[in-house]
Amino acid sequence: MPWAATAIGVACAAVACSTPHHTPEPYRSNPVAASALSERAAAQCAAETPDAPQPVKPFLTDGCSRFVDAEWSLACCIEHDIKYWCGGSPEQRAAADEAFGECVAANTADVVGKAVELGVRVGGHPVLPTGYRWGYGHEYSAGYPEEPQRVH
Repeated sequence: MPWAATAIGVACAAVACSTPHHTPEPYRSNPVAASALSERAAAQCAAETPDAPQPVKPFLTDGCSRFVDAEWSLACCIEHDIKYWCGGSPEQRAAADEAFGECVAANTADVVGKAVELGVRVGGHPVLPTGYRWGYGHEYSAGYPEEPQRVH
């Protein structure tokens, strides 16, 4: 399947497949806040996906990947990161992306919300080997976390 590797490479180039290297305030300078956020993410994931495999990697957030880390947007982005870290079904991903778009739209405009929703639908697909893909708390498997692993 050389076409698959080419498609992934093209997609990565299109969405800049590098892991962002910043942690937003207040988590960068406050280990207590960072720990509390990690605990909240783990508890939320366990509550929302009790029968699914739980993430094996620690929770990390870069705030708003490829978007503005403003005071209003950070809460939207971190909530979205928790859901992306946790992973789950394609339906859960669609709901997370829609909620993210609605959160952004509530603080900006409908068109901005739809734009970021579309952006994460494309750039956050689990087939992309990014640090912000759907299910990034799980080992990379080129699919949704509940699916059988296809790439090792």
